[in-house]
Amino acid sequence: MSAKKVLLGTLIGMGTGAVLGVLFAPDKGSTTRKKLSKQGSRYLGAVKDTANEYVDALEEKYESARETAVGITDKVKDAVDSLTGR
Repeated sequence: MSAKKVLLGTLIGMGTGAVLGVLFAPDKGSTTRKKLSKQGSRYLGAVKDTANEYVDALEEKYESARETAVGITDKVKDAVDSLTGR
């Protein structure tokens, strides 16, 4: 599943939950706003955690690709040096 789909699904779920919560809230407005604020903070934390996981995964893939490129570059330099007699 792509990161865009996960993020989009999370945002849609948050919006739907907030709207339904307000529509069917049995509490008075100030209490409902406090609950929404707390829940929004929880969702924001979850979104941040998910984003950090994707960033970490991308950093690992980048580092792996960089190490592979450095290894290939070193092999090419060694091959050129051996061909030129250096």
